Amino acid sequence: MDQKNSFSCLLNDQGMIIKLFGDLSKVLDESSHLLAEGINFTHVKWQDLFIGGCDLKQDVQLLQTLQGTSVIVHSLSLHDPLKNNKLVTFINLSSVNLLVSQRKQPFSELIINSPSMQKIINIIEKVSDVNSTVLLLGESGVGKSAIAKLIHQKSTRNKGPFISINCSTLPENLVESELFGYEAGTFTGGKNKGKTGLFQAAEKGTIFLDEIAELPLNVQSKLLDVIQESRIRKVGGTTFQMIDVRLIAATNKDLSSLVQKQLFREDLFYRLNVIPLTIPPLRERKESIPELAQNFLHNFNRKYNRNYMLDKQLLEGFMDADWPGNVRELENTIERLVVTNFSVLDTPSHDESKESNLPAFTYNPNRYRNSASFSSLKEAKEALEKDLILQTYQVFQNTYKTAQYLHVDQSTISKKLKKYNSEN
Repeated sequence: MDQKNSFSCLLNDQGMIIKLFGDLSKVLDESSHLLAEGINFTHVKWQDLFIGGCDLKQDVQLLQTLQGTSVIVHSLSLHDPLKNNKLVTFINLSSVNLLVSQRKQPFSELIINSPSMQKIINIIEKVSDVNSTVLLLGESGVGKSAIAKLIHQKSTRNKGPFISINCSTLPENLVESELFGYEAGTFTGGKNKGKTGLFQAAEKGTIFLDEIAELPLNVQSKLLDVIQESRIRKVGGTTFQMIDVRLIAATNKDLSSLVQKQLFREDLFYRLNVIPLTIPPLRERKESIPELAQNFLHNFNRKYNRNYMLDKQLLEGFMDADWPGNVRELENTIERLVVTNFSVLDTPSHDESKESNLPAFTYNPNRYRNSASFSSLKEAKEALEKDLILQTYQVFQNTYKTAQYLHVDQSTISKKLKKYNSEN
């Protein structure tokens, strides 16, 4: 399977290419020398790239390269009152089908232009059509839910239901009845006809148990029986019911360590660990950040009727950040920037330093790891707080938005800024 690849050109109002994003050679075969920064987009020899050339007046068109690769070319006008820029994106269709096999399920967090993610996708291709249990491992926010959906959609069960449940959200006294259902009359105040459990609801499909490490031990033993025997017994019931369900589980915890501490059943762990997939954190696949950021920005521009684009320095800040919250943190950050009207437009940097233009979330705490600079933890924390507040205020130039971004009262920001200004 080819990698999913796309390439974009940012044009000014004269049609000049002022910025390139991505690797054109992976989208348009070996023709990357025809496009470069400083070249007028309308002067490109399109007949040397596509059969029949390229109609620059169309917003969306499906073309074919001379080597037979199908490519979608999408032009988007960026309605900035100070500019009249345009973003032209080329998408290699030979690799798109995997991630958008169903339009209703976008997988914008599954950018696979990194070797580690490519390995994951290759394994998914091999295991999607079997019924073996898959265990997804990795930090919070790396995209385990999206991977589970992708496995389901690539499988022969894709016409069946996909039932997803976060085990950590279930009250302990209701976990068993939610998963397996209950018979009529089992509980006071329960439904007269009983209840269908999530495993039954997933019949002929896939059930995804996220945060499976949070399951109580007594429920773990019943889940083991479900996996081994492909059957369930409702709470209050006396008979078993056979089920046909594919199980995918996920956790951000070390299950083998929990087994040693007797907090997770060893036999269940081995049953779940048939096909383990460890999803790498975002800091280990930073080559995915630009495309992820662009995808999220596109989605939120459309959702909130905006027309923002990422500033080069902002993107550099994204690449430098550690992203402890991984893809989810990046997505939330992009949404916050869009909804708070933060200027993510590509603007001239003037003569300011790169760091002074970066928003607070790109702030790198590594600069304070040399404890010799401070006499106490309190002093280090105060320095960190000061720098964070000042950087955030520099972005928004507004105490209300600064407070909203940092989740504190506006009066707190005003008081702190007054203090910092008096110190200068």
